[in-house]
Amino acid sequence: MHDVIEVSYTGDLLGHRRCPRAWCYEKQAGFHPYEQVQAMEGRLVHHAMEWLTRKYIETGKHASRAELENQLNAFFRVLWARGIRTTFESKKDTINRVVGNLFPTGQSSGGGMHPTVMAAIEGAQHTEYELKTVKKLIRADFGGKSRLLLTGILDLVVQQDKPLTYPRSWTWHDLVNLTGVVSPIPVAANTGDVEIWDYKGTRADTKYITDYVRQLLTYAALYKEKSGELPKRCVLFFINEKNRDDQLLAIKVDESIVNAALKWTIEQVKLIRATILEFQRSPLSVEGGGVEDRHLAVGQRVTEELKQQCTACGFRFDCPEYTTHLPGGLKHPDVELTNIRKN
Repeated sequence: MHDVIEVSYTGDLLGHRRCPRAWCYEKQAGFHPYEQVQAMEGRLVHHAMEWLTRKYIETGKHASRAELENQLNAFFRVLWARGIRTTFESKKDTINRVVGNLFPTGQSSGGGMHPTVMAAIEGAQHTEYELKTVKKLIRADFGGKSRLLLTGILDLVVQQDKPLTYPRSWTWHDLVNLTGVVSPIPVAANTGDVEIWDYKGTRADTKYITDYVRQLLTYAALYKEKSGELPKRCVLFFINEKNRDDQLLAIKVDESIVNAALKWTIEQVKLIRATILEFQRSPLSVEGGGVEDRHLAVGQRVTEELKQQCTACGFRFDCPEYTTHLPGGLKHPDVELTNIRKN
């Protein structure tokens, strides 16, 4: 398998696009940040949905808020033991944030589950459906690697007796570069529709929404390789979004779009491979900040969303991108070594 490059869509491709520098130190050098903000909340959310679905399948009843809290308390300890941290003040705050988004209206242990969460649980055909496939790539473009093992985890949902209507959908304006916008065009599902869902622990206005759309379309292509058919649509569920009408985003699926998404993904893996080779040559030459913001000056490539990751990154102290971004530079409390409470 020396000619294979293995890439996780969420852990590698999206992580690399957010910040190649942090990704390299974690995945290539083996240094794990003291706090992994996205990992903690994201894993709690996915575990919650998986556990709630399994509970429903096994018992025919939905779990209560109190039961979910107990389960997440136990899983939090597992993640903590693995070295995954959070920037929230306490474990209680972190779990309350996740549980509060899944059970937003109920304060007792008997109810209050989010109606969209309930629909996804009742319609789940497979939980955490794992995709693995091998794609042949051009050897010359891949620095000695000729094949790609692309992995991903998703939820497969089949619409049941009360199919959902999605208030928002994705509209493409450039199929070559796979860019588009969210449109207030509703999409109605039908009973029996097969959909690929992914849960995001962010708000609906995230800067990375286009990447998430591409991710799900790539999953649709890989799903077709395993099942022989495309899903009817893909759906993003932004669990932390407070406006219910903005929580769900429907994404049209057809052959041309998923093939374009897969082609785009392969190009991103080529960039990852180039970054790996650069890091092996000279680790300090890999810059921080978002991949799509490379045209901006140093200090202007950290978005508000990326800043949440940067402030928890153990390699922020000597990162020119982040220290330049901060008011006061190296004297800012976030990177000043004499700030004992933080550092």
